[in-house]
Amino acid sequence: MRPALSTCVGLVVCGCAVAGCHLTSVEAVQAVAGTDFSCPEDKVKVTPAQEKDTFVAAGCGKKGTYVCEGWDSYNQKPICRQR
Repeated sequence: MRPALSTCVGLVVCGCAVAGCHLTSVEAVQAVAGTDFSCPEDKVKVTPAQEKDTFVAAGCGKKGTYVCEGWDSYNQKPICRQR
């Protein structure tokens, strides 16, 4: 690998590690539902619904439908809310 390319790849990998990579819609729904349900995120199961950008979250005896619309560019994550 050429030195310049190697440095560039290294910077991208380090930048992602330092800044944090963006969340997927499933991870974003898991975080929001965890807060809504007062439930640890690892206890929230998220499955895609039939509608585009729509998910069903269930955990700690609660269940809800969430839709992800838009992008939070500052926090690098989808904007998801309970329907």
